[in-house]
Amino acid sequence: MHDNSGKLVTVSYTAKLDDGWLFTQATPDAPITFPCIDGMMLPEFIDTVRHMEPGRTASVRVSPEDAFQEWTEERLISLDRSKLANANELKPGDIVHLQDDKGTEYPARLVSLDGDTALFDANHGSVAQGLNFRITLHAVRELPSRFAGL
Repeated sequence: MHDNSGKLVTVSYTAKLDDGWLFTQATPDAPITFPCIDGMMLPEFIDTVRHMEPGRTASVRVSPEDAFQEWTEERLISLDRSKLANANELKPGDIVHLQDDKGTEYPARLVSLDGDTALFDANHGSVAQGLNFRITLHAVRELPSRFAGL
């Protein structure tokens, strides 16, 4: 069994929510490189990569509780109803995919739609979906000295 612990790994991956929505990805043309050390990525992601051989692809699911941070009021989002193209079709409980100023999309559950305001909850418990990773390990190298002490 391989052990890539403490090495520099290069991977591509897709991360989809349980409903199939693409949450994030690192494509083979633009993979990511990071030390295979606890805390650098989600534990399930690290544990999967830790035991992979280069050229292999593996899948792992991360539960909603483990995939996302703790609930915060900062993830309650109030939007002007006029900014929602389909506001008349929405009802409380619906999950929509919102986009922030940087173009990043994320799921949120509609809490209420009152008058001119729509209130969304983007906390993980509101969307209650896990992350499903499909990871391909491209390369494993010794960790450069600049990472010593991690």
